[in-house]
Amino acid sequence: MIVEVLYFAEFKDITGKEREKFELSNSHLKELVKLLSTKYGERIHNLMWDDNIQKIHNLISIIINNQPIHEKDPSVINLSDGDTIAFLMPVSGG
Repeated sequence: MIVEVLYFAEFKDITGKEREKFELSNSHLKELVKLLSTKYGERIHNLMWDDNIQKIHNLISIIINNQPIHEKDPSVINLSDGDTIAFLMPVSGG
């Protein structure tokens, strides 16, 4: 299964890319987070994953195919071939 990840803000700074495709063997969002952590290291891992509760950080907004995800534990969301996923940081103003 192939999915595409769109990078914005700090995610884009870490990866140096605007988008990237990944092949997943498991359909859970958690596999994609692990793959990103492996590829980009501790900085992206700490940004996305809360080791204390073993879930994606509550502050991260997840958009799949232009639809916001409102799950208590988004890491168990099933992805489908061709999905486009974006991870967004909270908006701050000033």
